[in-house]
Amino acid sequence: MPLVSIKVVPLGVGTSISRYVARVVALLESKGYRPQVTADTTVLTVSDVSEVGAIVKMVHDELYSMGVQRVLTIVMIDDRRDVEERSPEEIVQSVVSKLEEERRRISQVRGVM
Repeated sequence: MPLVSIKVVPLGVGTSISRYVARVVALLESKGYRPQVTADTTVLTVSDVSEVGAIVKMVHDELYSMGVQRVLTIVMIDDRRDVEERSPEEIVQSVVSKLEEERRRISQVRGVM
């Protein structure tokens, strides 16, 4: 399943956008998605890339209904078909397991710093 990272920035609403992010996440959940919120983006899986446009439109429409006048959206799609599907949690766990190994390697590196 494609992994989609969506960063939606409502412009002109002040410096805090958590209220808007929460609304978008709740909306995505209500549609059956399992969004994962990170510090600067929301990640979800879709069954097909063709869903992404409809998701973006739905999110924009929701933000406009909240009084937002302008929305900036950045979308990144990771559509990998050469391996078995993995959830975002499994992908993160893979990195975390490799991180411990890399920390050990780095601690053994000697050099000028």
